[in-house]
Amino acid sequence: MMRIILVAGLSLSCVTAQAQLTCEQLGAIAQTTVELRNQGNTLNALLAEARRDGKNKYTEQELALIGNLIRHSYDSTVSPAEVVEACKRDTKPAPPR
Repeated sequence: MMRIILVAGLSLSCVTAQAQLTCEQLGAIAQTTVELRNQGNTLNALLAEARRDGKNKYTEQELALIGNLIRHSYDSTVSPAEVVEACKRDTKPAPPR
């Protein structure tokens, strides 16, 4: 149940960050986080690097989304595939009425 709530919350954030970040980019961030975690990098190091590298590229809202994505990917709350799936599901245009 908690995983569903986190994925849903993450996907709602994806909708608001779509201007700059694509679903594929978000999935790549999640995948890279998992790989770097498996290589022994700490969560704090990954968060600091993301903030440092992204501060001139992304808005504060996007950086917050990236930080949450890194946290949830690092602790395996969501998988990279779930990130992409949720993002794509929530960014589809609404069907016409």
